Amino acid sequence: MDNPFKLFDMKTITKTMLMLFVLALPVLTMAQDKNKKTVTVRFDTSIDCQNCVNTIMKNIPFEKGVKDVKCDLKTKIVTVEFIPEKNSKEQIRRAIEKLGYTA
Repeated sequence: MDNPFKLFDMKTITKTMLMLFVLALPVLTMAQDKNKKTVTVRFDTSIDCQNCVNTIMKNIPFEKGVKDVKCDLKTKIVTVEFIPEKNSKEQIRRAIEKLGYTA
């Protein structure tokens, strides 16, 4: 073995650094979003069964900037927490209405 540091050639180091960066990127992105202030809004909706709740819970969390969604079937209220720089109350209302419910 000519070079005892053969394990640490430039190609291996570059691959390792790239892999660490790719793994750290989602963590850094989430940390930035957690520092942003959120707004919580409540919508009186027309949900009336568990399937309606499931539809809301499967779709609204994927709207831009949404951090949390809660549905109360008894009161028919949907509560959404979101980052105001990424979304608005009206856009979230439209997203709920696009699913077929009044908001």
